[in-house]
Amino acid sequence: MTGSTVVVGYGDAAMDVLRHLPLTPDNPDVLVLDPDPLALIGAMANGARVARGNGRDLDALRRADVPSATRVIIAVPIDLDGLLITMAVRQLNKTATIVAAARDRGSQGLFTRLGADEVFVHAGSA
Repeated sequence: MTGSTVVVGYGDAAMDVLRHLPLTPDNPDVLVLDPDPLALIGAMANGARVARGNGRDLDALRRADVPSATRVIIAVPIDLDGLLITMAVRQLNKTATIVAAARDRGSQGLFTRLGADEVFVHAGSA
């Protein structure tokens, strides 16, 4: 999956991002990693490939091909989880562009210090 985008967490913030990525059913270059089967059904309906797992789990991140991804979007509902996932993703992939959705404006600096290249505050549910 080299050159792909991995989205960790599938909720409002992730759906906003996926709406702006070009996807085709025969060649989706986006994979969504989420522990919720219903969220994964929604991701598939939007043209993404899916993997069931928790973004805090290094093995799940590896199965989602994070080490070879070009871009990783972290859009989980709890900033603390997002911070842990950001550190894990950066450990697995030194060159990927990491985009993180923060719920609290005060977390932006932490996300950046832990390896996120871009951070946006998403007031709704991630």
